[in-house]
Amino acid sequence: MYEVADKLAIITGGTRGIGLEIARQLLSAGANVVLNGRNPTDEAADLVRQYGPARVMTDLGSVADPDYCAALIVRAAAAFGRVDMLVHAAGGPVPGTVMDVTPDAWMDAFALHVHPVFHLFRAAQPHLARQGGAVLLVSSVAGLRGCPGTVAYQTVKGALIPMARALAFDHAAQGIRVNVIAPGIIRTRFHARMTDTAKAHNIANRIPLRREGTVEDVASAAIQMLTNDFITGEVLTVDGGMSMRVTA
Repeated sequence: MYEVADKLAIITGGTRGIGLEIARQLLSAGANVVLNGRNPTDEAADLVRQYGPARVMTDLGSVADPDYCAALIVRAAAAFGRVDMLVHAAGGPVPGTVMDVTPDAWMDAFALHVHPVFHLFRAAQPHLARQGGAVLLVSSVAGLRGCPGTVAYQTVKGALIPMARALAFDHAAQGIRVNVIAPGIIRTRFHARMTDTAKAHNIANRIPLRREGTVEDVASAAIQMLTNDFITGEVLTVDGGMSMRVTA
């Protein structure tokens, strides 16, 4: 078992939603965290107040900027003296078919979801390799199965899976594990625009466990992927059974 107590996790998209809940559970287990987000949130501020700046630091900026990615790692390592875990949870919806999505939106999707892994990992690798570390990429069931009208989102979330496997193979000898978690319909700001009718249809017809997921569901699975030191190059789906369906 990979012990997280006193180790440092950098979490992109960590100021809200799934990233924030992963941070909460890591802090509860004794880890220290650096929360990245583009904007400050009350929830992140509450974590800093609860655990203190000696254990929680926020670093605001866009991981779509390669220079920011490298600087984020440098600042985190300088503040805590180490980097042990990297969680890439930053992202957002990118609606539209290939005929609807603008070229800028297409490129922006890669800049936010995929390219940061390249830049963050390159900067963090020397730290992660010192005593063995863990990387977790937050994908989506949309990257595993078809989902109408989201070609860019499906593509970038799907791209994280072979990327994680490549990193896992190349860096296993350094003790660095790289895994992916693929959430389904999780009640966060991401799904805020979902209508009550759509929600009822999902629960009745699409999700075998008959409920939406919670950030706690995803985060508890994420902690397992981060702490089980005999898992690497794998994808864990957390969707209430939705992606195993053939129909509806």
